[in-house]
Amino acid sequence: MGKAVEFLNPEQARQMVELAERARAALARFSGQSVGYSATALQLLDEWIERTPSPSRELRVLWVAFVGEIFRRRHGGEWIINREEGGRLAVLCPTERGGVRRVEVAMQVNQRIVGGMADSLALFYVSEASYLLRPGDL
Repeated sequence: MGKAVEFLNPEQARQMVELAERARAALARFSGQSVGYSATALQLLDEWIERTPSPSRELRVLWVAFVGEIFRRRHGGEWIINREEGGRLAVLCPTERGGVRRVEVAMQVNQRIVGGMADSLALFYVSEASYLLRPGDL
C-alpha cells in the first residue's frame, strides 16, 4: 500500500476510541436505549443522522469515530488516514482471504449525510462485513 495509507499513532487511535465512546453515549441518549458497537447501533445512527439536517463538523467526526470503531472492534481493524482520498479517516481490516480491505468510514458517513437513507450506514456495514474476517475468526 506504500504511502497511500498512514496508520494513526497510538495517541491518535486512543482519541478515536474516546470520540467513539462519546458518540455511543450520545446515541444511547438519543435513542433511549443501551447501545453497543454493533450493526444494530448503525440503524439507530441512521435515524439520528436522518433527524439532523445540518450536522456540525464535530458531530460528523463523532459519527465517523463510532462507525470506524465498530469495524475496528468487530473485525480486528486499525485506524488509518487514506492519503489517496485527501486524508480521510478509514479503517484497515483483515479479510477472509488473508488480505486487507480499506473501509472508507469517513467517506461513507459523508455520503449518508448527503444521500439520505439510500446510503444507509447499516446497509454499508452489512456489505463491507461480507468481505472481512468474522468476529469469531480473530
